[in-house]
Amino acid sequence: MEHFLSCAALLVLTLLAGVAHAEEQDIRACGFEVKARCASGDARVTLAHGDVVRVEVDVYWCALQGRGAPPFACMIDSSRTDTDSVWTEDAGATLIANGSPRNPDQPDRVKVTIGRDVSIDLSETQSLGRCGAGAELPRAIVIPAQGSACRVRLGVP
Repeated sequence: MEHFLSCAALLVLTLLAGVAHAEEQDIRACGFEVKARCASGDARVTLAHGDVVRVEVDVYWCALQGRGAPPFACMIDSSRTDTDSVWTEDAGATLIANGSPRNPDQPDRVKVTIGRDVSIDLSETQSLGRCGAGAELPRAIVIPAQGSACRVRLGVP
């Protein structure tokens, strides 16, 4: 009986630790649709104790072949535990560099700044290797503190 109570107590403590860890994470997310450019998508940034630990961006562009064709997509999914990215901090921003950029002569990084809103700067991110033909990453995405619609800055048409 004593062994059973010890195991039960250990199980309860383990569960409570898992719940506390889950509560320490904050996920900021938003979605967008730009009908004039036939683009849509979403962005998510996961924070743990105020630090960026994961960035996910999905962007979809209408297929050029017409209605019914699958969209072209661009995707970024990076976390601090990845081995294919290098995470650094610079003047209050988190920089996530691609460890194997498609074009090694050009920068390939995402800059995430946390404030009231979350800013994802993609202006130095290579679309090549992340996007299908006819698609590109936005220049920037802002996840607002209030609301679920992203503010998006697309590239020049």
